[in-house]
Amino acid sequence: MNEFAVLVSRDYDNIEEQLFDTDGTAKDWQDRPRVGYVVEPRKKQQKPRADVGLLVPGALVLNARAREALGPFLSPFGQMLELDCEGEPRWFFNVTQRLDCVDLQRSQRFDDGGLRLEAFDESRLPDTALVFKDPLTAPVRIYVNEAGKQALEALVREAGLSGLECGAPRPL
Repeated sequence: MNEFAVLVSRDYDNIEEQLFDTDGTAKDWQDRPRVGYVVEPRKKQQKPRADVGLLVPGALVLNARAREALGPFLSPFGQMLELDCEGEPRWFFNVTQRLDCVDLQRSQRFDDGGLRLEAFDESRLPDTALVFKDPLTAPVRIYVNEAGKQALEALVREAGLSGLECGAPRPL
């Protein structure tokens, strides 16, 4: 993700009102929130814009190409909420599929008890493709089981999309 331009909210009130919080619950936006790309004034060459990007941890933002390619697969697992990105539409993918599967006994913890690296109870993960959030990490993580990872990677490759990578959780 560090290779691509960063998306930010253009309205500070949206951050204050926690409009983009991603705890796994459904959202109902009345207006399209305004977002835009960070411009680095000291750099002549700006970072490229990804087809799939991040606005906040735990949510994806898709451009029209990405929505067309990934939308049918992703939609059963959450909401596609429209954003206004510098006059063009983007879609905030809010994952609402929740599955309690983080195994706290096997997960690595910080000294204060917080999760450092989560381990999963594999018996709770279905064999069919799934994109989900665990209640323990919902505000900052999106998970994909193995079948979902294979499906997403195939769709990304077929459409030639940039910005989306499915990987194993890494320590914070």
